[in-house]
Amino acid sequence: MNILLTGATGFVGKILTKRLLENGHHVFAVIRNEKKGEKLISSISPKLRNNLFILQGDISDDNLGISEELTSLLRDKIDTVYHSAAYLSFDQNDREKTFNINVNGTRRLLEFSKKINIKKFFYVSTAYTLGEDEFALEELHPLHKTFVNYYEESKCHAEHLAFEYRNAFSVSIFRPAIIIGDSNTGEADTSFGLYGIIKSFELLKRRIEKRERLQHNKFHFLCDPDTTQNLVPVNYVVDILSSAIVHAKRDKIYHITNPNPPTNQLISDLVQAYLGFNNVELSTDLNREMTKEEMLFNEPLKIFHNYMQRNITFVNANTKELLKSSNQSELYMDQPMLKRIIAKGNQFSYA
Repeated sequence: MNILLTGATGFVGKILTKRLLENGHHVFAVIRNEKKGEKLISSISPKLRNNLFILQGDISDDNLGISEELTSLLRDKIDTVYHSAAYLSFDQNDREKTFNINVNGTRRLLEFSKKINIKKFFYVSTAYTLGEDEFALEELHPLHKTFVNYYEESKCHAEHLAFEYRNAFSVSIFRPAIIIGDSNTGEADTSFGLYGIIKSFELLKRRIEKRERLQHNKFHFLCDPDTTQNLVPVNYVVDILSSAIVHAKRDKIYHITNPNPPTNQLISDLVQAYLGFNNVELSTDLNREMTKEEMLFNEPLKIFHNYMQRNITFVNANTKELLKSSNQSELYMDQPMLKRIIAKGNQFSYA
């Protein structure tokens, strides 16, 4: 099949591009940054490069910045569009940019997809479009609710927007939770989420090693030890996305989530065990008076506090059906898998 893909140079997008090529598809990658496009090409095995086509474009531009001549050439040629490009920021000052890319960019791509007569549109969203709720069905969430940040809100708006085009082509929405490294190798290309936590632990360890008087002190990490973090390996996400070409159903939403997510306490224990560092204790007292070291440790993680204080249940009946029809198993994340990912995450980002 011929597939048009946005976000091909991103964490998920690069792996998805390779998987689609390995499965025999032709991939037309819309890429804004020429150097990143060249890097993507160089990462693809020579025998598959002939099936990868780089389209210089940008979802921030009308018609994606693609010429009318090229648009005409693509008409009736693209079977499926994967829209994985997004702007991920929890900064309240980034609202305009977040909505322009995540909502208006999605609208531009939907209009472009309609113009070239595609058959299927797959929107890669996030499991966290539910706002402050703690229970999520595989259906659209209301727009008029309290969201944790503008990123969540923008993705919820984009989901509603995608479903407005259901009469033009088949639309399916995929909601990954917190994406981490490969379950087999641990490899990842992101510094977000789990990797921000690993970095904070390592930086605290380094500060303490320079101050002998602090080396036996305990430092508090502000989060609920019993709250779970819904971590999903990137290869599991790509397994589901790549299977969707055949097995996804029209008008369905799929939660790509972890049925048995690890607790904050387990994550903390495994990170400290790997670092050989046991000076951190978890605390739910967000108003406690903190030392200078604790403030430096916790400050970068404040944006995740909302997620660290509540357990969320994601219903994933649609995903289970997709996995069954494609002869795949639901994610089982054990401690050895999580240890591999933590170890690799420390090595690649924070040496």
